[in-house]
This record gives sequence, C-alpha cells and structure tokens, in this order.
Amino acid sequence: MWSAFYLTGVLASLVASVYFSIHARRQGTHPLASRMILGKMNIALGLLVTLFGINQFTFEELDTIRIVVALVMLVVGVINLYLGTRNYFRFKTLWLAEMKKGV
Repeated sequence: MWSAFYLTGVLASLVASVYFSIHARRQGTHPLASRMILGKMNIALGLLVTLFGINQFTFEELDTIRIVVALVMLVVGVINLYLGTRNYFRFKTLWLAEMKKGV
C-alpha cells in the first residue's frame, strides 16, 4: 500500500513541478501570474522532498545517517511547502486585485 501511494505521489509531484516550471517561464505570461505558478511549483517540489524524507523511515535498518538525512529532507520539504503555499496565495491575491482594477 505504501509503495503505491509513494510512487504515485513522487511521479505526480515530479510531473507537476516540471510542468509548472516550464509554464511559469513562458514568454508573455503576466509577472504576477508567473510568480503564482512558481508557488505551485514550490508546493510540488516540497511534496516531492517530503515524500523522499518519509520514505527513508521505511527501510529496515535505520542508522544515524539515514535518520539525519530523512529529517533534513522533511524539514526542507515542509519549509518549501509552507513558503510555496504562502507565495501562491499572496501573488494570487495581488493578481486578482490587478485584474479587477484593469477591468
């Protein structure tokens, strides 16, 4: 069960991060919309790193190095999730306000 969830999450977040990365850097995209899309990319990458960190705890032998690497990956992933979510909602609010003002 865990391997199916893990593999699906890793593949989905990897595809999403590549898609959002390419989509945000296209020519002609509004700067605020581009920043909003980069926030989505950070959310996908945070999920990917968090899943890698959680996966380290599923191995049979848990030595000190594996635990430290897993904790570092978890911390980096959660921080990336938090900052990506914060940036996404911040730039979405600014973008929607600019679109209302422009109309």
